[in-house]
Amino acid sequence: MDGDTLFTIGALARRTGLTVKTIRFYSDTGIVPPTDRSPAGYRLYDIGALARLDLVRTLRDLGLDLAVIRQMLDREVSVPEIAAAHADALDVQIRTLRLRRAVLRAVAERGSTAEDEWTSCTSLPSSPTTSADAASPTSSTTPSAGSTPTPTSST
Repeated sequence: MDGDTLFTIGALARRTGLTVKTIRFYSDTGIVPPTDRSPAGYRLYDIGALARLDLVRTLRDLGLDLAVIRQMLDREVSVPEIAAAHADALDVQIRTLRLRRAVLRAVAERGSTAEDEWTSCTSLPSSPTTSADAASPTSSTTPSAGSTPTPTSST
């Protein structure tokens, strides 16, 4: 394959595993612009576009959004900066998932039923109200627990 070979969107789709629609979207947004056009007006791409599409697909698989990918391709941010930021974000997600797992395991080990959980939630003391709360003008329009608030119009 020589460096002068041009690919149609369909050929790129077969080589990259991306859909024609996705490649067209990347082309329309300037992420992977066409190298040339055929006499009939079809988009044509060179080997560089193929490599760029492979990079974009890999970065998308890693969870990067298109705005970040565009910044990287435009050299506004470096790959190490992006990698560090996403590693930090993954650390937060991992901590959140560990907490969720701990809560779920605790509930599973307690062996309680949904009714038990509901009873324990409803038996919690409610927050005390002060006389100032009772006298406030909003106290009469605030819906009670269990009711659905209704929107008011401001005409």
